[in-house]
Amino acid sequence: MPTTRRELLSGIGAAAAAGLCTTPRSLFSQNIPQSPGPIHAGEAFAPPKSIVNAPHSPVLKGIEWSSQVIPYPEPDKRGDTFPVTWGADGHIYTSAGDPVWPDKGSGLDIERIIGEAPDFRVERVNPMRDYTGPGGCGPKPTGMIAVDGKLYLAFQNMTGRSDLPANEFAIMATYGHGYDAQIVQSSDHGKTWDPNLKTIQKPMFPGRTFGAPAFVNFGRDNAGTRDNFVYAVSGEGWDNGTHLRLGRTPAAEIMKPESWQWVAGAGPGGRPVWSKDLASAVPVLTHPGYLGCADMVYLRGISRYLLLSWHHKVKSNPDAGSELIVYDSPEPWGPFTLVHHEDPWETAELNPYNPRLPLKWFDHERLEGWMLFSGSWRSGGKTPNYRMHVKRFRLVTV
Repeated sequence: MPTTRRELLSGIGAAAAAGLCTTPRSLFSQNIPQSPGPIHAGEAFAPPKSIVNAPHSPVLKGIEWSSQVIPYPEPDKRGDTFPVTWGADGHIYTSAGDPVWPDKGSGLDIERIIGEAPDFRVERVNPMRDYTGPGGCGPKPTGMIAVDGKLYLAFQNMTGRSDLPANEFAIMATYGHGYDAQIVQSSDHGKTWDPNLKTIQKPMFPGRTFGAPAFVNFGRDNAGTRDNFVYAVSGEGWDNGTHLRLGRTPAAEIMKPESWQWVAGAGPGGRPVWSKDLASAVPVLTHPGYLGCADMVYLRGISRYLLLSWHHKVKSNPDAGSELIVYDSPEPWGPFTLVHHEDPWETAELNPYNPRLPLKWFDHERLEGWMLFSGSWRSGGKTPNYRMHVKRFRLVTV
């Protein structure tokens, strides 16, 4: 009897969970306790609670929610992933992966978020007609940043084909999509982008090592940045990855692949060793199953970097539910500590993923803001949950 999609996903999820180490390991940390043991997935749609054993943040005690989940109200403006940045013109910019609009249903687009949460509205700036292809077979947005009046979009799957056998379902479900990443830029608030996708000969970051880059955002048009570099983090694949790597480039040279460098080790005094060889990049954080397309922002009120990620109960499954995990660190390279682990994260029906923190909606003094995230893509994105959602929260200090 042929294996069904659900049976295959269940088996893959159980196999991944059986080897899941539940202790994050940070390159710049010392004396991190060992894992209490593997997690066994059990029933695919009724998994047990996981246990994340990690040093807790010395600054942040956790997250307190102060509203219900609020879905974006316009039913014909849907999609997922939604990396966000605060543009020079005061608006939030984002890109929807696999946007389900009346005139498009795959690839990505460029959208502008106008107003304050929860009463904001979404406008499409550019449908990005050349950017098509569903799931791991087409470009998907992973990061966005505004710098000196320009917008930069990082996306994965530029080539539309994996470096593994040609996008077989078992391969994609095991490894996820997240390969051959590329960056494009816009000087007119997203109306046009350079270079043209059709003219790109090879990706900036070939393979999977830096296959899901997300820029580290500091403020409006990157105000308040730590130095003259732009930083980006990347997990492996899209969901349930294992390693997080950190890259940087001079802010004026984001589009030059030869200018990028990655943490390649820990040097004297706990400072990172940088290398321009992507093959030499080492993880700054390892947490199997919890690091896919992650997101990082700087919180100036407490001088900490906040790293947001999630874990699907059954990898690549839109029905089994998810977990939210939030880390923090004093530097973008760590050491990372645990702020918040929520299991389950909302409901299996909502199946939230890709948490983002729009800094325009965050009060650095009160440590209050709105988290933005995606909802289940079941039924090919036809579910009402497949859209933006926001929820108000407060960070609780120690």
